[in-house]
Amino acid sequence: MINYIFPSVSAGLKLERRCPNCCRPNGNIHSGIIRRPISDLKISHVGQRRMKCPWCKTTWTIRNEGMTDGRQRTNRLICIGVFLYMLGLSYRAVEAFVHALGCKGSKSTVERDVGRLSQEARTLHSRSLRMGVQIVGVDGTGARMAGRSHEGMLFFVDIGTGKLLLVVRANETDSRQVRQHVRQIMQLVGAEELRTDELSVYDNVVADGSRTICLAHWLKSKCRRAYELSRQLKAEGLSYESQTMLELKQLLHDRWPCPTVPAEVERLVRRFINCHRGTLWKVNQLLQHIERSWPYVGRVGLDPTNNATERAIGLRYKIRAKTMRGFKSWDKALTHPYLSEFLRGEDGVCDLSKVV
Repeated sequence: MINYIFPSVSAGLKLERRCPNCCRPNGNIHSGIIRRPISDLKISHVGQRRMKCPWCKTTWTIRNEGMTDGRQRTNRLICIGVFLYMLGLSYRAVEAFVHALGCKGSKSTVERDVGRLSQEARTLHSRSLRMGVQIVGVDGTGARMAGRSHEGMLFFVDIGTGKLLLVVRANETDSRQVRQHVRQIMQLVGAEELRTDELSVYDNVVADGSRTICLAHWLKSKCRRAYELSRQLKAEGLSYESQTMLELKQLLHDRWPCPTVPAEVERLVRRFINCHRGTLWKVNQLLQHIERSWPYVGRVGLDPTNNATERAIGLRYKIRAKTMRGFKSWDKALTHPYLSEFLRGEDGVCDLSKVV
């Protein structure tokens, strides 16, 4: 359960005499208190007053706490609209809800509010990044942009806490670009280990032993391949070899905690090492790949998988991208995950006044 704290609007007008230009605390009252109509759930008017600095002659306006310069809606109403959008409503649905409450607002203003608060959330997130992350998980996804084809994004997540670290625009098929981002971000957060899937683009990005492969991805791909080969061998009349593939599937599930390649796998590799044709050659390739990748599969720690990164992609980006049929710009696509991360709060509390 997360406790969301929405900005409040103060009842009285606090007299602020410090000049915003020269910072001297001797501002004079330049006008009386004016009651200005505003749009909010609880109040209909707020006070404001003009001040003047006797030194630099600068004039400025003081307003009730909870109001932003030049806006007709309070910060509380702005945060409510953004919060409803992040819960899954469309811009038009948020507009209808706000109007039902008797307040002002349009789908265009809600869209601008979401973009502005997302930028603030990214800035706040960048300032709060901490060093000493033990394991960084990285995974890519296709960014669906409205009216354009899919392009690539990389998500970096702290595996230990499941918190989002960074989102960058990069194609997972571009090895030079991916490796550059990975090295920079690991250095930025002081990470000791990299957790990825089996894509070769992540090979040799970090020192030997510092990269581990997601256990869930590795087991799933190898067991699925073993099952497919078992069906093919059975169709070719090789019943014994077909049964061997099913036994390999069970062996992978039973012996994955072993840090070194089990003797049973080594025996299977030697048995099929000289097969160079047909389905048996595919079995040979699978076994050799299992033997090569076995030492790099994640086994230590609380979570040997990269599931935290995949969850972050789904919860912070994919769900919203599907409901809105793609983002309209890269700024919105790259900042939205930070606002989603911010709304998950810290220690069960999310103070929306920090980003409005």
